[in-house]
Amino acid sequence: GEMKIMWPAAIILEFFVVEKLSTMLAFRIVSPQDKPIFITLAISSMIVCLMCPMMSFVAVVLFKNAFGPQLIAVWIQTTIINFPMAFFWQLFAAGPLVRTIFGKIFK
Repeated sequence: GEMKIMWPAAIILEFFVVEKLSTMLAFRIVSPQDKPIFITLAISSMIVCLMCPMMSFVAVVLFKNAFGPQLIAVWIQTTIINFPMAFFWQLFAAGPLVRTIFGKIFK
């Protein structure tokens, strides 16, 4: 049931907040002349660095009922717990899979 709420939240945040910001931040680390894989990894890393705290906050507010003084502490704890999985999932599983699928569809 949580996916019905989290999936649209993730799409809205990605398209309207994170997409341009992550690209801008990534190009502070890499340059357009770098190898495409380094650019891809930099952008993917920045997406995780932005999306993980945002989605963790949404999850804490909607599902953990952590309002009041413990909200920030629970949010930080949730982000720290989620970040390693989000980072490695994006870099080694979901990211390559999606790029492969879209590469084959949109040659």
